[in-house]
Amino acid sequence: MAGLRHRLLGWVCGLLALAGAAQAQSASPVPPAFERIEAVHSDWSATAPPQAGWTEVSLPDQWIARWPGHEGVVWYRLRWQQADATQPVALMIDSITMAGAVSVNGLLIAQDSHLVEPLSRSWNRPRHWLIAPPLLRPGVNELLVRVSGMAVYHGGLGAVSIGDAGTVADSYDRAEVVRRALLQIGVGVTLASMVLFGMIWLLRRSEQVYGWFALFSLLRLPYGYHYIATEIWPYPDTATFQFANLAFLLASATSFVFFALHFGQLRLPRLRSLVLGACVAAIAAVAFTPVPWLAQARNAAVVVAAAIFLAGASLLLWHAWRSRRTEAIALAVWVVLPMATAVHDLLVYLRFITTNTYYFPAVSSLMLLGMASVLALHLIGGIRMVEHFNAQLRERVDAATARLAQMLHRQHAGELERARLTERMSLVRDLHDGLGMTLSGHIHALQARGSAVDSGSLWALREINADLRLLIEGASLDDTDRFVERLAPLRHRSTRLLDAAGITCRWELHDLADCRLDARRSLDLLRLLQEALTNVLKHSGASEVKVRLEAADGQLALSVADNGHGFEAKPQESAAPGGLGLQSMRARAQRLGGELVIRTDAQGTVLALRLPLAPPEAQAPRG
Repeated sequence: MAGLRHRLLGWVCGLLALAGAAQAQSASPVPPAFERIEAVHSDWSATAPPQAGWTEVSLPDQWIARWPGHEGVVWYRLRWQQADATQPVALMIDSITMAGAVSVNGLLIAQDSHLVEPLSRSWNRPRHWLIAPPLLRPGVNELLVRVSGMAVYHGGLGAVSIGDAGTVADSYDRAEVVRRALLQIGVGVTLASMVLFGMIWLLRRSEQVYGWFALFSLLRLPYGYHYIATEIWPYPDTATFQFANLAFLLASATSFVFFALHFGQLRLPRLRSLVLGACVAAIAAVAFTPVPWLAQARNAAVVVAAAIFLAGASLLLWHAWRSRRTEAIALAVWVVLPMATAVHDLLVYLRFITTNTYYFPAVSSLMLLGMASVLALHLIGGIRMVEHFNAQLRERVDAATARLAQMLHRQHAGELERARLTERMSLVRDLHDGLGMTLSGHIHALQARGSAVDSGSLWALREINADLRLLIEGASLDDTDRFVERLAPLRHRSTRLLDAAGITCRWELHDLADCRLDARRSLDLLRLLQEALTNVLKHSGASEVKVRLEAADGQLALSVADNGHGFEAKPQESAAPGGLGLQSMRARAQRLGGELVIRTDAQGTVLALRLPLAPPEAQAPRG
């Protein structure tokens, strides 16, 4: 951004240099060769200058200091020596305020269309003629200029040059570019800006900065027309034309301040009221001031308009300094040169600088073009921001839609799971109330028969009953995969049964809080543990048993140790009738992905199992 600021400042310096050069060229026309310049005043109806009353003057001239309050005609007579009357000479008049007629050696060579009200306007354009030899005389030649004007509107005659055709033509071309061509281009630029940003504001009413800029451009149109108009149309007289021009100047400066406030997002209500009040007061003063003091009122109004414009430009400079935004800096750079030319033109208007060339209209059009470019970039940036916001909004909507779909999917899955659990619990209750009671009844009936009962059948019924208990207990916890919660019912029931048989049961559980097993693996492990405790209860003759479970390093270790008399374990041997107990435990250990180890001697039996917490199929293949 620093590089951009340096480049913009460089452009401004270049523009200031060009303006200075143009001013130097315009302020230094071809030196006049007149030996005597005189003026005399008369009334509106005079067709020829009076014989007496001539006063020597210098050009450029305004007659208000010499003839205060004079309205009508002033004749200017300029005489020069022509050594060679056979060669043409060029004549240039910088300005005639307001309208005039030009004669050379008594012959009329040019005349404005309206020499009385409504007056033509020649103050804003240079005039150029090539005087051929038939009009020239050897020796003394006379240029007579009839000027129709009013003191209150700076009536008078600008600089006059006569000499070499090429040199005078160059001066005329430079003045024509500065005072006509650039201003005409500026009116076109102003009109285009007004239409463009007016349409943007109509489509985007919330963007008030574009509306104020369009209003500023609209009010500058009649003010810019003032500098290129050659007639007072559409106004009835010069006074109305001048009042309207001054009113538009004040209104456009005020709208410029409001634009600056909106662009900088500045809330300064007192400044708004002050500027608006100054604008209204200045317009009212010009409208209602009597003619004898109208010149002073107009001068004061022009000073107020310049002050209002400089206040708006200063707001843009302050906003650029405060925000350091690129677009604010660019806009501030575009108003630096117009601020300088506004001061220059104010001094010209107040006659502190003796020239009739005003730079502000042309430079302000350049400012308008630059400001329009900055606002266009600002609009493009806003559009891009909206597009980026829309893209982000679409992404967020898509993400929210995906999350909502996932949530609905989970909700649907949860509802299905709840329905499945409800049906499962209903089935469990049916098993408990139906099959469970039937098995318990048969077991009690067989036990009542004593030795006449087939032990294998009784053992099978007990195993079925134990499995049924595990199924019922596991189903009640089917909504969790935490092993410690599934273990609790078996631990409680087994401890109660062992205590009733006089066997002390101690449990050691380590790091099982985060141990998780799915329902199938939990059931296998619980059945294995239940079988081991059942063997201790029925066959060990032990007085104490210790159950230890520990989860560590992705594995679960189980050991069941008793102090019974032990037994001789063989691969196909069983602690239960029928040889099914140990086989069943080994089969379950294999499904769990572990290996069952049994150590037994006269001091007791230790059953140990180590299994991975992850299912065997999820383990990485071993090389």
